[in-house]
Amino acid sequence: MKGFITEKSEYPNPAFIRDDIEILDGIWRFTFDDANQMEKGGINNINFSANINVPFCYQSQLSGISTDETHENMWYNRTFTVTKEQLDGEVLLHFGAVDFRAKVWVNDQFVGQHEGGNTPFMFEIADFLSVGENQITIKAEDSYSKEQPRGKQMWGKDVMMCWYTNTSGIWQSVWLEFTGRNYIKSIRITPDIDNNQARFVIRVKNETNISLKVVLNKENECLGEMMVTPHDGKAELLYTFREYVVRAQKELWWSPGHPNLIDVEVILFENGIEVDKVDTYFGMRKIHTSEDRIYLNNQEFYQRLVLDQGYWPDSMMTPPSGEALKKDVELTKKMGFNGVRKHQKIEDPRYYYWADKLGLVVWGELPSAYDFTPDSRKRQMDEMWAFIQRDYNHPCIINWVPVNESWGIWEAMDNEQQQHFIRTLYYMIKAEDTTRLVVGNDGWEQIHTTDICAIHDYAITPKNAKERYADIFELLKGSVNSKPIYANNYSYNGVPILLTEMGGVKLENTDGWGYANEMHDENEMINYLRTIIEEIRKCPYIRGFCYTQLTDVMQETNGLLSANREPRANMDILREIFG
Repeated sequence: MKGFITEKSEYPNPAFIRDDIEILDGIWRFTFDDANQMEKGGINNINFSANINVPFCYQSQLSGISTDETHENMWYNRTFTVTKEQLDGEVLLHFGAVDFRAKVWVNDQFVGQHEGGNTPFMFEIADFLSVGENQITIKAEDSYSKEQPRGKQMWGKDVMMCWYTNTSGIWQSVWLEFTGRNYIKSIRITPDIDNNQARFVIRVKNETNISLKVVLNKENECLGEMMVTPHDGKAELLYTFREYVVRAQKELWWSPGHPNLIDVEVILFENGIEVDKVDTYFGMRKIHTSEDRIYLNNQEFYQRLVLDQGYWPDSMMTPPSGEALKKDVELTKKMGFNGVRKHQKIEDPRYYYWADKLGLVVWGELPSAYDFTPDSRKRQMDEMWAFIQRDYNHPCIINWVPVNESWGIWEAMDNEQQQHFIRTLYYMIKAEDTTRLVVGNDGWEQIHTTDICAIHDYAITPKNAKERYADIFELLKGSVNSKPIYANNYSYNGVPILLTEMGGVKLENTDGWGYANEMHDENEMINYLRTIIEEIRKCPYIRGFCYTQLTDVMQETNGLLSANREPRANMDILREIFG
């Protein structure tokens, strides 16, 4: 794809769009380097013995390779062309995600490296290019190390329990953007519905004789324009929506029922001439807690979530298409849920776009590492910080989850150092993003550094549901799933309570396993779901639930949908139950 894009959803990151781009997805030359010797021999001497379909990892079918063999080093190469006009400015080489470490060469010249398998990175490469044909070479390094934030990727070849096949190398899009030598680096927009304002912080490359123009549009109606001169590479602006003072909630504020979005054009001028333009958007949305309740746009908000792993049979962590992401959002809403907990995965940016556009709240969760070491701690903090930077403007994301079930922090029950790390993640996120809630340790062994008491309970059944939650405060003193809800020396302190994992039903005619007892048929499954959800909703102190899970994933066959997104039960009935 090259040139102007007509649909945001076609772009690798719909929240940061430039017109002049070239997407480099497709067939690349590829080879494994099991001896890890090719870099020493010079990258211009590498024998590329195969082809791979980027951005699909070599373990997936859509990659064209499809093997679960262990390969820790792999090489990619492809050519592309640039024009003289494009080289008059800067050329930005973007990677959506490469797991786990990437080294990048352009025309056999080393341009940089990046560590972190879940987040984007970019290099300026104009100085390495010439008019005509050029080439990119990438070395990706991955391993089964438990010090890497790996989420649901198994730390070994064989899948086990609720962990799946490893994902190695490029697994999100690669693309070029062509800008002026001065260009827009980032745009952060913070909504303030109480004052009917939005605050903009825009960072730019260079600042000689430059100015910025910001244009706000809603449904092709221009709301206003602002001009500013950046200083020290940064500009700050404040916009007030005076025209929406009375009708703000219905026509301006974002919610699942009214997913209003405000389009923003940011144009950079140098000596009065346009040299860069970025299209983005945001939503006027507020999420906060007061005592034991959660509020969206100052109205009490009951969350009906589903756990979503974000895997597909033929492509694994990478969506087979942008349309597949839209379909997942549509199916989630069709079953009556108003949100998802994206479990152990930093999702493709296009998913958050469709959640923004169609109206679905999202919990953003950091993939876990499984060792507690200086390297694992730094990597988790780096990935969490980069996650926030990329996705700050998405109104759909209302909650960050840095730790799940003490994974990788196995002694959180009474180890003060590990409890301090939970606090560190919590306060780091709060320092970087004041607009969202944060769950300290989702599931059990929680400490007081959290905005939500998040309980995982797979022992709940239709027979015990009523009695089990008759006295929620007594339950909070004890354990669920043989795990104490609170760490030693901690107890419930009045924050909102959500049941953030429960269910896990599977039908007996499906392979694999589920968390709950097998159901003989669809009718038994429906009765099970109806009874449990009704009892949870009757509990006056539970402010929402998260059902496990949206789809089957590999050996874990407890989805409301199969891995191919086929319903396990009548969708209208599921909507009646969950909606």
